[in-house]
Amino acid sequence: MSSPLTLIRILEFLELVIIFLFPISLVTSITLAGILIYAGAACFALLLILNQKKSLNVYSFSEIDIAFLIYILAFVVSRFINSGIGTGFHTFFRMCQDYFVYLWVVFFLSKNPRNCRLIHRAILVSAFIAVIYGLLQFFHFDFFHRQVNVDRISGFHKNPYTYGGQLIVIFLFLLNEWYRRDKNLIWLFFASLCFFCVLNTSERAVIFGVIAGFILYLILQKIKNKDLVSCAFFLLTPVFLTVMFHRKVFKRIKNIVSPNLKNPPNIRFKLWGIALSIWKRNVLFGAGNFPVVSYQIANSFPVQYLRHAHNVYLQVLVTNGLIGLLSFINLFYVILKTAFYGLKSSKYACSLISVLLAFLIEGVFEYFWGDSEVRYLLLYFIGFVSGDLLELNTKEV
Repeated sequence: MSSPLTLIRILEFLELVIIFLFPISLVTSITLAGILIYAGAACFALLLILNQKKSLNVYSFSEIDIAFLIYILAFVVSRFINSGIGTGFHTFFRMCQDYFVYLWVVFFLSKNPRNCRLIHRAILVSAFIAVIYGLLQFFHFDFFHRQVNVDRISGFHKNPYTYGGQLIVIFLFLLNEWYRRDKNLIWLFFASLCFFCVLNTSERAVIFGVIAGFILYLILQKIKNKDLVSCAFFLLTPVFLTVMFHRKVFKRIKNIVSPNLKNPPNIRFKLWGIALSIWKRNVLFGAGNFPVVSYQIANSFPVQYLRHAHNVYLQVLVTNGLIGLLSFINLFYVILKTAFYGLKSSKYACSLISVLLAFLIEGVFEYFWGDSEVRYLLLYFIGFVSGDLLELNTKEV
C-alpha cells in the first residue's frame, strides 16, 4: 500500500516542479519547453492511471473542452484530406499538445486551490525574466547572444516577433497585478517597463494589439480618472524614451501613419492575395501548405523567404480551409464567452479578455498561432484563468 502512495507523491512533486518551470522555459528556451511538456505529459498520464478515481472526480469537462475537441477534429480531418496520412497524424499530435497544455493547467488547479498561487508565481517569474533580459538587450548587454538585429530587442528568442507575442500576455498580466493589488504603482512601473520592451521589439502588429487590449482593460475595469492619469504617465514615458533614444523604431512605427511613397507596397498585401487564391482551390478543407515567397526590400538587403500569410485567419484558411477557420474562431469565441461570464467572480478574467482581443487584432497582420512559444504561453494563461473560474464555480455550487 505504501509503495503506490509514495510513487504518487513523487510524481505529484515532479509535476509541480515541471508545471512551474514550463512558462519560464517558454520565455528562455523552446528546447527545454519541449522536454518539459513531454515530462509533464508522462507525469500527468501516470497520475491519472495510479489515482484514477480521485483524478476523474475533481475535473468536469467544460464548453472550452468541447470547443478544443472540435478544433482538433477540424484541423486533423482537413489535413488528412489535403495533405495525406503522414501530415494528418503530425497535425493530430501537435493539436493534442495544444490541448494538453490547457488541460494540464486546469487539471492541476482543480486538484488543489492552493495550486493557483503556484501557477500565478510561475507566470510572474517568467514575466520578470523576459522583461529584465529585454531591457538588458536594449543597453547592449546580450549575454547569451540571442539578438539578431541590434535595433530590435528579442529577449531570449532570435525573433523579435516571438518575444513581442509573449509580451502581450505579460504586459496585460502585469497591468492586472496593478489593479488587483490595490493599484500599487510598483506594478504599474513593471507594466511600463514591459511596454517599453514591446515598443523596442518594433513589432507594429504587437504594439497595436497591446494598445487595443490596454484600452479594453481600462473600459472593463471602469478605471477612474485619478488612476487614468497614473496609467497615462507610466505608459507615455516609455513612448517618450523610445522616441528620444531609439529613432529607428519610431520611424518604423511612423511609416504606418504616414508611409513613404518611395517605398514599395507592404509585402503583406501580396501574401494575402496569394493566400486567397490558394484557398479557393479547396474552400472547405484548404489547400495544404502556404508556398515559400521570396522578398527583398532593396538591393542592399538580403532576400527573405516568407512561409506564411502574415495573417492568422488567412493562414488557417489556406492550411485547413473553412472548417478549420470556423473551429478556430469558435474556440476563441467560447473562451471569450467563458471569461465574460466570469468577469464579476474572477480576478483574472478581464486580463484574459484583453489578451485575447490583443491577439485577435494582431492576428490580422501576423500568424501568431504558428509560433509555439507564443501559442503555449497563451494556452497556459488560458488554462490558468479557466481553472480559476472552474474553482470559483465549484465553490458556489
